[in-house]
Amino acid sequence: MMYLVHASIAGLLLFGAVPAVTESLDQNWTAVELESDWIPLQDGWALEDGMMTHPDPFFHGGVLALPALRFEDLAFEADVMIPDVYWDTESVWAGLLTRSPGPLDGGIWHGGYMFFIRADGRVSLVVPGGTDLAETETNLRPREEPIRLRIELEGEQIRCYADDTLVLEASDDRHAVGEVALTHFGNVAGFANVRLSGMALEPEPIEMVEPEHPTPKDHDPVDPLPAIGVRRSPEGQAEFYVRETAERFVPLGFNHTVLEERHSGWHYTFNVGLYDPDEMEGVLSEMADVGTNTIRVWIWGTQDEAGFTGGQDSRGLNGAYMENVVDFFQRATRHGIYVMPVMDETPHNAYYSAIAANAEREADADPAITGYNRNYLSPGPLAAKRMAVADFVRYIKETDPGLLRTVLGWSFANEVFVNHNQGPYLLSEGTVRTSTGQTYDMADKHERQASYDDAIKHFSNVLTEAVKSVDPDALTTIGMWTADAHGREPYNGLLPDDRDPRRPPRPAVLASDDCLLDFLDIHIYPWDGTSKVRPDAHEWDAVGPSAKPAIVGEYGVFKRNTIDEARVMLREMLEQAYDMGYQGSLHWVWDMTMVEGQTWSSVEEGLAEYIMDLDIHPE
Repeated sequence: MMYLVHASIAGLLLFGAVPAVTESLDQNWTAVELESDWIPLQDGWALEDGMMTHPDPFFHGGVLALPALRFEDLAFEADVMIPDVYWDTESVWAGLLTRSPGPLDGGIWHGGYMFFIRADGRVSLVVPGGTDLAETETNLRPREEPIRLRIELEGEQIRCYADDTLVLEASDDRHAVGEVALTHFGNVAGFANVRLSGMALEPEPIEMVEPEHPTPKDHDPVDPLPAIGVRRSPEGQAEFYVRETAERFVPLGFNHTVLEERHSGWHYTFNVGLYDPDEMEGVLSEMADVGTNTIRVWIWGTQDEAGFTGGQDSRGLNGAYMENVVDFFQRATRHGIYVMPVMDETPHNAYYSAIAANAEREADADPAITGYNRNYLSPGPLAAKRMAVADFVRYIKETDPGLLRTVLGWSFANEVFVNHNQGPYLLSEGTVRTSTGQTYDMADKHERQASYDDAIKHFSNVLTEAVKSVDPDALTTIGMWTADAHGREPYNGLLPDDRDPRRPPRPAVLASDDCLLDFLDIHIYPWDGTSKVRPDAHEWDAVGPSAKPAIVGEYGVFKRNTIDEARVMLREMLEQAYDMGYQGSLHWVWDMTMVEGQTWSSVEEGLAEYIMDLDIHPE
């Protein structure tokens, strides 16, 4: 049995089908033409002298995949080289991804099995976003010469070879089927002589997965906080107010997070087995002592057995995780502190992934949208997130409806961005159809811009409607930085350049009347080394007169500045923001003193007290 695959780029690719993978596969190997059928997640891939190379200077991870070809047992190998690294690190890597649920969707971070070699010769076998299965040091030097990597999977058994020597073995049953890809991180990587042996599976019908939602536990209710709304002041300025008393409310406080150390440094503040109620009580108590009324937190963090979605087989939210969230909400309420919960990224487990897959198939989703951009431009991820957002808010409501008043505003992303080096924006011609159902011409600057503007507005509206279907009085927002971070104009057509490929949305789009968000959350940092805040980058001509207040949801100063310089810059940034019309501010970050390269933490050098005692805050 043979599978003939139509070329996605050029040419044809033939796979030899074998009943199972064994250690003697030589007669079944098929050479994989690198100029044919592979789809890049991002731009920059180039074929030279038989080697496919790609740089990753921004540490986003490079992926070259064979989409829609799924394998169970297989063997996959390639010559791998790391001719250069960035930031003088020796821990960056390049290698092979197998049994991935979708490398062009979730990238390299959501499941499968990855075998890679680091620039210093260490080899690792990992479940991306999950577990390190095995690692060992070798004398191999991929910076000096190509290393032949091979991974073989047979049922739960995994064997990894480097230059024909067995270096790692493991047994794992989390991923039985998936796609393959060439991957790397934080370096210039090269791949050549790629071969693959395995049976490509016929596409399976996607079946809906019945949810198994956790049942909220009984809790003694706490006295609810006064509900917060938005309005225009007598002068016409959008602002927050206390609904019961009509008093103006100005959100002032801090961001708080705890980062997971083992893998990607992701947020695990509420993870099962790691959330510490006493520690959280201490944080909230210290915040309250300096006058905090608002805290911003990642309410969605890791996606694993300890995270908010539970394991990959989970069919709803993780009940134990949700109980940690309820505990936090109750403690914040007792301290009189409102919460801005950030629902970041797209949920992945058996239930939410099935929702996404069905939505993609029903909408005939455009394959030109790849990678991280799918979170905001493609119908599947949005459908999954819509369901998870409603489930999350409903759990809080069913536990204690009064806790919903503790939420200043549900945030649907920490910082929205799409990448100009991923599809569709790496295209200079052709059309693309986004989650809005509209089609846009990638050769036209204005249509490129409209594709993003319309999609992020649609994203915001769908999720706002999901929240308000459960809590009609809720407020919603979304986090973002502005185009001046990379020296661009807000309206730029997402035309690729040599700067950071991440593109934030336009503030004017989120402030428009046909966007259902209730307020804006814009982040300010000294991007260019100065504390200047530029109204044009914030499109304040449109944001200021709108009916939506804007807050500085994050602001901070990096530690390349002294603490005395930081104090001056923080004050200057806030003075400018408040003069423009911002309605509150939340410092980044409460305590990240254990992480190098961060901003000054609020707990350092009396900074929390300094910030809260500034005489420039709106009254």
